[in-house]
Amino acid sequence: MKKALFFVLALAAICIMPSCKKDPSQNKVVFGNNKGMSVTSYEDIPLVQQYSHMSWGYTLDLNDDGKEDVQFHSENIGSPAVGRDIVTTLKCQHENIELLGDIINQEKYLHIDSTFQTEDNIHWTIGVYSKYTCEQIAETDSVVSTTEKLSLFANNAGDSFDENDSFKSIEVILKNRSYNIPYGSETIGDTTYFYMEEIKNDCDVFPMDETKYIGFKITENNKSRLGWMKVILHQDHVELLETAIQK
Repeated sequence: MKKALFFVLALAAICIMPSCKKDPSQNKVVFGNNKGMSVTSYEDIPLVQQYSHMSWGYTLDLNDDGKEDVQFHSENIGSPAVGRDIVTTLKCQHENIELLGDIINQEKYLHIDSTFQTEDNIHWTIGVYSKYTCEQIAETDSVVSTTEKLSLFANNAGDSFDENDSFKSIEVILKNRSYNIPYGSETIGDTTYFYMEEIKNDCDVFPMDETKYIGFKITENNKSRLGWMKVILHQDHVELLETAIQK
């Protein structure tokens, strides 16, 4: 009897140790695996709504609590002078919804190029190009800004994540646009200078025309639930195929 009692007490002591505690990483979600998930299919269901003649998109209630959680938004941005293109974003509608990705400090660099032209070796034309990029082109490029942002993961079926991964409640750009801005000229002696800015928005590269999964975490009543949005990013909108959240 004493031996049996000692065994029970020893087992209880062992299970109090950290090794017997639940590992949060066991709360793992596999993209595309529906086990333990509440899944909603949106295939063949049109969602995109026109907000204005230049803006469109839709919002989603991911946990069916009557509150909008995220918004996909596309807008035709620009002007005749610099050209127009569509910018598409994904925005968290409140702080309790967070997206899966890497939290990074994004640096923007300034790279300056010049071109020289002459027809008679007397009169010169010099083009000065100020190029703003997300990647350093030359060692002489200077950092003009640093911004904390979420580098959103574009996941594939079979990839996995858990609540210990990095998340952020933020607006992310899925598709951006690059453009050139001429900003004047001047003539000094026999030389004319033309100035041009190139804004190369290549920081945000979400794959286009491919089926990808975007992970998210929703926290309600101090409890977190994980899920995903299965999407295809097109030139002018995001096609939603499926959403899923832990039961």
